[in-house]
Amino acid sequence: MCPQSTTLDNDLTSFIGRRKEIAELKIVLSSTRLVTLVGVGGVGKTRLARRVGQGLAKGFAHGAWFVDLARASEPALVANVIAEALGVPDQSALSPRSALAEYLADRELLLILDNCEHLLQACAALVSDLLRSAGGVVVLATSREPLGVLGEHSWPVPPMSMPDLANVAPARGGYVYGYEALELLEERARTVRPEFSIGPVSRPMAAQLCRRLDGLPLAIELAAVRLRALSLEQIVARLEDRYRLLSTGNRGGPARHQTLRAAVDWSFDLCSESERSLWSRLSVFAGSFALPDAEEVCAGGEIEREDVFEILSGLVEKSIVLCEGADEKSRYRLLETIKAYGHERLVAAGEDVTLSRRHRDYYLELAERSEDGWFGRDQVRWCVRLQNAQANFWAALDFCLATPGESSTGLRMGGALVFFWNACGHLKDGRYWLGRVLDASADPTPERVKALWVNGYVAMTQGDNTAAMACFADCLALAAQLNDATARAYCQQFRGSAEQFKGNLEEAELLLEEAVRSHRRRGVVNSLTVLATAQLGFVSCLIGKADRALELCDESCAVSEAHGELWALSWAHWVRGLAYWTLARFEPAAVALGDSLRAKNALDDRLGMSACVELLAWIACEAGASRRAAQLLGAAKALWASIGHPLFGSVELLDIHDGYLERLQSALGVKAFGQCHELGEQMSVADVLSFACDEGTPAPDGEPRLTRREKQVAELIADGLTNKQIATRLVISQRTAEGHVEHVLAKLSFQSRAQVAAWIAARG
Repeated sequence: MCPQSTTLDNDLTSFIGRRKEIAELKIVLSSTRLVTLVGVGGVGKTRLARRVGQGLAKGFAHGAWFVDLARASEPALVANVIAEALGVPDQSALSPRSALAEYLADRELLLILDNCEHLLQACAALVSDLLRSAGGVVVLATSREPLGVLGEHSWPVPPMSMPDLANVAPARGGYVYGYEALELLEERARTVRPEFSIGPVSRPMAAQLCRRLDGLPLAIELAAVRLRALSLEQIVARLEDRYRLLSTGNRGGPARHQTLRAAVDWSFDLCSESERSLWSRLSVFAGSFALPDAEEVCAGGEIEREDVFEILSGLVEKSIVLCEGADEKSRYRLLETIKAYGHERLVAAGEDVTLSRRHRDYYLELAERSEDGWFGRDQVRWCVRLQNAQANFWAALDFCLATPGESSTGLRMGGALVFFWNACGHLKDGRYWLGRVLDASADPTPERVKALWVNGYVAMTQGDNTAAMACFADCLALAAQLNDATARAYCQQFRGSAEQFKGNLEEAELLLEEAVRSHRRRGVVNSLTVLATAQLGFVSCLIGKADRALELCDESCAVSEAHGELWALSWAHWVRGLAYWTLARFEPAAVALGDSLRAKNALDDRLGMSACVELLAWIACEAGASRRAAQLLGAAKALWASIGHPLFGSVELLDIHDGYLERLQSALGVKAFGQCHELGEQMSVADVLSFACDEGTPAPDGEPRLTRREKQVAELIADGLTNKQIATRLVISQRTAEGHVEHVLAKLSFQSRAQVAAWIAARG
């Protein structure tokens, strides 16, 4: 994944308070590897962390990354959420924690972990492990209490600075009014009343409001929104009454909790009845949701479906709900504090189980519709929709596991998400949830038999053939008991591939032939049955039946293209490339693999990308482009490492791979080969795709290829810029710039910057 820090810009506005804290935190983080921002909910820990990350991102070779751990519903999912945010491919048989540690081992980045308090022990254990195994990682966490990790620097986040009520005259300092709370109030108020300003007359009342809200940013922002309809005096009067009531009702609780609850209670009371009801119902969503999701789950009773949009818009205006994106792509979410408050109200109304079940049913239906609709022209759209719904799938599966009598529905959902697990790159998630729902329900049901073969398929794709075979054995036994021919056919199909990867090619061919015959006999045509034909073609290549493999690929491609299918089609193209390679027809092989790679990129299929880049390296070697081949092999190695077993663990393919390594080392020499191979390993996925998808057959070694960034660096070298100046011009760290310069020199086989300048000049 390319280093990124742009995601830190989200939710940041023109307000730039806490200058002193930001400056001091930057200093602390230069010498401390773990800093935890500690404070009450709503005090601004998240925004402060984002600001610090935004300022420090350029100083880390791989940038700064923000991870919202509120999406992790249980300790076991902490590593998954972090891995997903960092772009760690979800196709390795390693545990999520091990895969994350391996991914971060050689990276230099700032990792911002937000909302650690609800999973404190899990976060502490994981952070401790990462700090030991990844020497280039610095962690900035936010929590309501310290993590308790050795070496942790706990940083209390205080409320914003406020004037004393006895002295509200302007003060000297870095802010217009000398106090951050007043700055924030005015800035936010102007978003709803552009003409609003805090002048000499209104300053005492504004100061009183900020003081009554204890300088908490969340409370101030909620108050500012109400200035659309109320004056400062009216807001303070209403808030005064609310505080008096809460102080009487909860004197034993911490004052800060009384204050924040007062602000949220007050905001709740200012909503209409329908807004209050929708606010409570929206608390069943995890992560973000779209308007159609809210309409389906939250409508009912006093809320008509056609009214949801207007009510939701009102909540957005009141800053209760955050809106991300625009138009039909808009997605919504609740801040965790607001969500927790809404859930309390939902429980108090006795609607929590009903809404949670309705939420589960909606996402179960979505999962089943995605399975049915996958075979067609909307695969990329389905991929995006399923990715957006991930956190809600987790919440729905959690409901199935936590609610008596619902485990069978959990099996049903886990099986229906077969393409989400396999085609959308969520193999670890699939193993986790399928394992849990299978453990929760041992009843011999159709839902269980399907979940078994789906789990086996996921394990096989990861290269965990031992676990896969155990699932297939249980599935076959249960399928026989239930007389389920469909489950048997799919089980034999993926069992065939597992046998193939174990080297049992004859057994694999028999099993896949049985599966293909069964699919045809039952007249079933979908992505998995089309894939079965390509899988049989794959085995045919390995047993010397390349012509048969091409015929099978032609069949798969014809069916896929007729239905607009992309995923199975991409595998058929890959097998076709392998078949052409076995026939020494390298040009059509490169074309087929290019077609496959572009399709796999659209689906973010990392397993498929790895397989394509590997074969393209073999073809480059056959074309005499040794440096290109070595670099592609390095890129493939990095891609395979993120998945698990290179080349599916196939003994036959691994032997071929080793043969090409020896040829390239002999052709280039060990040192030059190592340089090219290392260049490939260090490429981003985007650069690998660009490099691998060059049109036509590979160019000879006399035409070196630079990535887009490397071309920029080469041109700046030709202009006479130093590494430091290049870093400044491209807004990257000097260390990153030095790495790019080294790559350019190695690719061009040059020893000096003057040679680079001459090469640029010769190219015009």
